[in-house]
Amino acid sequence: MTKTGLRRSAALVALVARRDYLRTVRRRGFVLGTLLIPLGAAAFVLLAQLFNPTDDPSQVDPTVYLVNESALELRPDPRSPRVALLADRAEGQALVASGEAKEVYVLPPDYAASGRVERVVKGWRGTEIERVRRQAIEEQRLAEYLRRSLVGGLLPPEEVDRLVAPLAVQEVGLDGEPAPASEIAAFFVPYAFALLFMLSIFITSGYLLQSVTEEKENRAVEIVISSVPPLPLMTGKILGLGGAGMSQVVVWVASAMALPRWSGTAIPGLSQVNIAPAVLILAVAYFVLGYAVYSGIYAAVGALAPGAREAQQYAGFLAMPAVLPLVATAAFLTDTHQPLVIALALFPFTAPAAMLQVLALEETIPWPLVIASLGGLALTSLLTMVLSARVFRATVLLYGKRPGIREIAMVILGRA
Repeated sequence: MTKTGLRRSAALVALVARRDYLRTVRRRGFVLGTLLIPLGAAAFVLLAQLFNPTDDPSQVDPTVYLVNESALELRPDPRSPRVALLADRAEGQALVASGEAKEVYVLPPDYAASGRVERVVKGWRGTEIERVRRQAIEEQRLAEYLRRSLVGGLLPPEEVDRLVAPLAVQEVGLDGEPAPASEIAAFFVPYAFALLFMLSIFITSGYLLQSVTEEKENRAVEIVISSVPPLPLMTGKILGLGGAGMSQVVVWVASAMALPRWSGTAIPGLSQVNIAPAVLILAVAYFVLGYAVYSGIYAAVGALAPGAREAQQYAGFLAMPAVLPLVATAAFLTDTHQPLVIALALFPFTAPAAMLQVLALEETIPWPLVIASLGGLALTSLLTMVLSARVFRATVLLYGKRPGIREIAMVILGRA
C-alpha cells in the first residue's frame, strides 16, 4: 500500500473512531452507566458513615452492669473500671427499663457450678451488628473481671495478669522483622478491579455489537461501507468505542482510588489500601487488549446475526470463557502456580481476569507470565480484528439470512 493509501486509511479510521466515540459518550445510557457505579459506591460509604456506631461512647466503651447472686465474693477492681457492681436484680431491671443500661448481667446462685450468666434485656432498637459488637466487648470485660476474682487470691498478681490477658500474636518474617499487616480490604480490592475491568470490557464490546447490528438493520451500513473499506471501518469502530470504554474506566478507576481515602473512617483499613502503579498499568493493558479481542468477536457476531436479539444471544454465549477465572477463584487461592491457573493466564480469552487475580495474589509481579499472556493477547487481538473485518465485508449486507458454517469458514480463510 502506498503512503497516500496509508494516509487515506488512517484518516478514515480517525473519522470513524471520532464518530463512534462521540455518538456513544453522548448517549444517556452511557452517561448513567458511567456514573452509577461511583455514585453507588459513594452512597454505600455514606450509609456506612450514617449507621456507623463507633461515634457512640456506649458502643465503643460500654459499661458492664453486674448483679451478683452467687456465693462468689466480688469487689470493685481498678483494673476493670468499666465493670459496675449493682446491689440487686431489681436495681438492674430498673436501669434496663429506664434505658440507662442496654443490658444487665446477673450471676445466679449456681454460677460456681454451672458457669451460667443471665443477661437481662429489654426490647431492642437498633442494628443487629451494633448489638453484637457491644455485647462482645461486654462479655470480654466480664470474663476478665470474673477470672481475676476467681484466682486473685491464689496466684501472684503478674501471673493473674498473664492468665487474664489475651494472646498478643505478632507475625514476623524469616528475617525476624515484623511482617506487614494483612488487610482484608487490600485482599479484596484487586478482585473488585478484576470484576470492574471485565464488566467494562463486556459493556464496551456490547456497544460495538449494538452499533454494528443497528447500522445493519437500518441499512445505514450500505452507505458507510460504500465509502469506507471494511478494515478501516472495523478498526475505527473498535478504536472509537474502545476510547469510550476507556473514558468509562478512567472515571471508575479514579473513583476507586479516591474512595479509600474518603471512606477511611467509615470502613476501617480501607484508607490504607494502596495499589501499586505497575499493577494499575498492567490492568489497563489487559483491559485494552481484552477489549480488542472481544470487540473483534462481537463485531463478527453482529455482522453474522440476522438481528439484534440473535446477536445478543450469540455474544452472551461467546463471552462465557472470559468469566471462567472468576468462577475458578478457589484454584487461584490454592496455588497460583498450578497448571489450571497458568493455562487460564495464557489462554487469550481468559487471560484478562486470570492475570488480574494472579497480580492480586502474588507478592511480586511474575513478569515471564505477564509477558507471555500480553503477547498472546496482542496477537489474538490483531487476528480477531482482521478476521472480523473479513466476516463484516462478506456478510454485513446479508439481511434475514444466516450464513452456514462452511460459508463462514471460507470467509475467515479468505476464500470467499
